[in-house]
Amino acid sequence: PYFVRMASSPGTSILQDALLQSPTFTSVWVGNNDALGFATSGGVTPLTDPSEFDFAISSIVGALAQAGSDGIIGNVPDVTSIAYLNTVPYNAVPLDQATADMLNQGFNVYNGGLQLLSMMGMISGEEAAARTIVFAAGQNAVTIEDSDLTDLSVLGLPNWRMATAEDKIVLPAASVIGTAVGGNPTQINGVSVPLADNLVLTSNEVLEVQAATAAYNGTISAIASQFGWAHFDSNAALNEISTTGLMMDDFTITGDLVFGGLFGLDGVHPTARGNAIIAKLMMAEIDATYGSNLSDAGLDIGDYPTNYPNG
Repeated sequence: PYFVRMASSPGTSILQDALLQSPTFTSVWVGNNDALGFATSGGVTPLTDPSEFDFAISSIVGALAQAGSDGIIGNVPDVTSIAYLNTVPYNAVPLDQATADMLNQGFNVYNGGLQLLSMMGMISGEEAAARTIVFAAGQNAVTIEDSDLTDLSVLGLPNWRMATAEDKIVLPAASVIGTAVGGNPTQINGVSVPLADNLVLTSNEVLEVQAATAAYNGTISAIASQFGWAHFDSNAALNEISTTGLMMDDFTITGDLVFGGLFGLDGVHPTARGNAIIAKLMMAEIDATYGSNLSDAGLDIGDYPTNYPNG
């Protein structure tokens, strides 16, 4: 919806219009929304096949380089580290003992069916244990749907289990967990009613998007080396921010929602300060590759706010 507002003609492409300008330097950063769409949809939106990605990115940078452009190419960050997927805890359900007992009664038939099928050898004991839903007083894991479990629907058993620390609950689930379905006080989302697939990135889906990201980034690294372009390792930057924190200009930037400084209210997109961080890291990579002096501009990320209005 944005490129059409500036496109030179209805049938052109972003690459064609870029080449029309005979660019001497280009920044290319692709693949983020591909991995992001998969992760934020709870694994519902498909990932691009790595071979298709390889062809696309090679064609883009190859055409620019052939036209005489130098540039910088960014890789794909591990989107499973963003605030959107790391703010709502997997154990977001506080219960007292009486409520836990009531809920456990509601899952007796489901849990009993799992034990029966395990004894019959239709599922393993490990899977039966992983699918068993039991609540206790205190903080409890949310209940979720998991399409990777053995399909037992013909026997009347759904693909339900309790979340683990390896699962990622999406940020919008914060307004869903604990709400009644259709006003029925016994039908509680994330508790007696499992969260829908699009609200959870399961542990298997986490590994899937990380594997695709690694494949994309291998290609991007090779392309940067092939054409001598600067390489912005956004994956390493986000990993540092989300684990130890990144020290820059008297600030410690973390991956926490809003207050970490990088992510805004949606838990996905950077704040103004976050964009300043990205720009500063990219300028350093350009300087290291081309001997330029962009970093001498003295960009201070403290000059850019993390919220609006500033303060």
